[in-house]
Amino acid sequence: MPHGLWSRFVDDVRRGRFDLLAVADGENGWTSWSLGHGQVARGLPDEVIIRVGARQDEQRERRLPTTIWELILVAVRAHAIDNLDAPTPVRPDDHRPSGFLLLHGSALRPATRPRTDGQDRRPGD
Repeated sequence: MPHGLWSRFVDDVRRGRFDLLAVADGENGWTSWSLGHGQVARGLPDEVIIRVGARQDEQRERRLPTTIWELILVAVRAHAIDNLDAPTPVRPDDHRPSGFLLLHGSALRPATRPRTDGQDRRPGD
């Protein structure tokens, strides 16, 4: 998906535009974003159809299982894929972020809490 279309998609996801999708029933069933360059609708009982392209002759259509669509929405809302469109590094030695914010194990920073007790506390007190 082109960057301009993706960024508008992200904005609309966070505004709740895609929370309820109509069934792809003619042109009225499609939810559009980015001036119609992107469209999405429900397909079969457990799929979502995504169209990308400004003109009819250049549109691409992809079908996703509903669970994958819902995971994409959750990841966008949680800012878990904010770096997905990070630019390619200019220098070969630079590191490009993976695009995914890791939220498990050692990727989490340990929480620091101030101690409310003295240094001489005993276990079980």
